[in-house]
Amino acid sequence: MIVLAWLLVGLWGLVLLSSARPGPVGLPAPTEVVPPYALWLPDGGEAPALEPPPAQVVRGATPPTDGPQRVLVLGGGVRVPADLPGRLAACGADFVSVFPAPRGGVAALAVERWRRDFAGPPAVADARNPAGFADRRCAWLRRADLGLPGVGVEPVLRAARARKAHGLTVDLRSGRAGAEAQVTAPALGWRAHRADFADLVAPDPVVGWLVRGLPPLMTLPPLLLLAVPGARAPALLALGLGSGARLMSAVRDGFGYPLALAGWVLEPALALWTLGAARDPTERALPTPPRTAPPGLTGPATPDGGAWIEAAAVPFLARRLGGASRVMEQVYRNHPAGRTALGRVVDRAVHVAPASRAVRHRWVATVELARALEPEAVLSVPCGSARDAAAIGAPRTVLADPDPDARAQAKARCPDAEVVNATVEQCPAGPFDLVLYVGLSEYLDDAEVVRHLNALRGRLRPDGALLTTCTAEHPQRAQMGRWLGWRTRARTPDAFAALLDAAGYRVEARVADPFGIQWVFQARPRPVG
Repeated sequence: MIVLAWLLVGLWGLVLLSSARPGPVGLPAPTEVVPPYALWLPDGGEAPALEPPPAQVVRGATPPTDGPQRVLVLGGGVRVPADLPGRLAACGADFVSVFPAPRGGVAALAVERWRRDFAGPPAVADARNPAGFADRRCAWLRRADLGLPGVGVEPVLRAARARKAHGLTVDLRSGRAGAEAQVTAPALGWRAHRADFADLVAPDPVVGWLVRGLPPLMTLPPLLLLAVPGARAPALLALGLGSGARLMSAVRDGFGYPLALAGWVLEPALALWTLGAARDPTERALPTPPRTAPPGLTGPATPDGGAWIEAAAVPFLARRLGGASRVMEQVYRNHPAGRTALGRVVDRAVHVAPASRAVRHRWVATVELARALEPEAVLSVPCGSARDAAAIGAPRTVLADPDPDARAQAKARCPDAEVVNATVEQCPAGPFDLVLYVGLSEYLDDAEVVRHLNALRGRLRPDGALLTTCTAEHPQRAQMGRWLGWRTRARTPDAFAALLDAAGYRVEARVADPFGIQWVFQARPRPVG
């Protein structure tokens, strides 16, 4: 009992130290230049007076699908200053999430404070860190972010999570300020919290069980140990450290002092209340392994781990089910899952690895560069599952891939596209405004890459553009080869630019993920003569 009491003292000491971390910074002074934006009110209600006013107001749970590229999301009961759009635009970020100053009773404030433990501002601001949290009640984002591949039900949380998964930043701000700039909202109640708890912890189920189990473990034993004479002193010390941590939170985030004492009872009750929370429905969407591995796989049926890990972790199941395109779909979805606890651990390691996050960032960069070109006719080879082509949405799209499984996925995703069984040399002649040659050069030698680039140059209009990629050297390259079959050839961006030059292209732009692993090049054919 005494050992347990001192262990609790150590845990509460760590909590006290972590509670001293800086909170989110407030919103800046408004800027005069605010881009056109849509106001989205998922809970309905009257639009607040805003300056400048929104170009479009959307009510209801369905996110806006057209209109301005910027979206301001305001939940029910949120009170905002009239100059909020200018303050959000002044942040200079593509995604800004604001924590409103909460209003409500002690129980609701306990829910609010507990949920904010998911938000560490340094982790949220770092695109290299997969951790991320957003408050859905007040957010400023790009409309395109709502369409990023990601897991979860609630659109704003899913968009924030997807940005982090794709190596993009999420700016976290505090709504506490002077009366003229305060953003306030009713604190979330217990029922609302339980209803979306599964969505909150969807990126990592282990976190869900930790946040359910730790509050009862750290709050109930100190109270019970007060009755044990030998453990009474450390139990009192643990209670003091825990109350001190809550007091620091009350001062920093404005939750009120009563929560410092009420939390000893409310937090374990809140954690137990979430035990009945609905599971994320997407967890059921796991591949079903066949009895025998189908022929023609791009990778071995059993990686270095063995059959037991193949039956547990989704990436290996994906490899058995059809090779590269299935693996890429799992990586793009960024939903760690698995058939066993061990499988989920392995799968999480795959999804949060810098190499996986770099590939997801590559998708974002490719789509953004392509949309800016506004192409009328696009060729994608190899097209894979055609996530990028579908997101670009050109009037005419040709998808080429020799893999029948990839073509089936591409046809399902782009039913209006022309899907052909072809290699690079066999592609339709075009001409095309844009050619996507993404994710293949990493597996080929220099001579074959130059031959492919030459073949694709002949399919471009004279003023057309090529978007292509290379993979730089990184510490996980061998590991990803074992896990996912990504046995890639590393090239520096300068070396790949030299291959483009040798094939007759002029490089216009190059974009890398935050890790510097995946590089996307935009190039055009050099004029002849």
